[in-house]
Amino acid sequence: MGSILKYIDLKFVFPARIKRLKNKLFPHVKGCKNVLDLGSSDGRLTKAISEEVKDTKFIGVDVVVQPETFIPIEKYDGGRIPFKKNYFDCVMLIDVLHHDEEIDEVIKEAKRVSKKYILIKDHYWSNWFDFKILQMADYIGNKPFGVRLPYNFLRMEQWKKIFKSNKLKILDEEKYRDGAFSLIKHVIFKLEV
Repeated sequence: MGSILKYIDLKFVFPARIKRLKNKLFPHVKGCKNVLDLGSSDGRLTKAISEEVKDTKFIGVDVVVQPETFIPIEKYDGGRIPFKKNYFDCVMLIDVLHHDEEIDEVIKEAKRVSKKYILIKDHYWSNWFDFKILQMADYIGNKPFGVRLPYNFLRMEQWKKIFKSNKLKILDEEKYRDGAFSLIKHVIFKLEV
């Protein structure tokens, strides 16, 4: 079953997801000289974004570096990001934070290495049903790839509390679903550090 899900994800789900996300995210990094993709996986999405903003340099970090990568990716320990303070114009965290149990700590590290912006794309939930849908989608999309699944999805008020405690200003917030019949709630935050 896992290999079937993996095949479907790689062949059909990921290409459509990358196209949708690229179109939503690239306007947020226009004008940035360098961007860190924190939790970049193989860098496929970031490569697509980089084709839209050619003057921007992208680097990725991840706790597991995939055998084939589409951008330069450095391994890191999941704690301290291996770059100096204010090194990047922007740090992107795309569908990463719900896989970590210490979201606040990851955001603090992202803030440390960013001099301008943090761009987050993740999910939110409002009720039990929303949460169960997110768990199921996360399992189907990530279990075949061995991704950790703590299901640490946040409500909107939890996101905003974390941003406030880290003195991050919300410049842009977009809540959306991928089509009229999608049950999964997505959110994009562009934050000023």
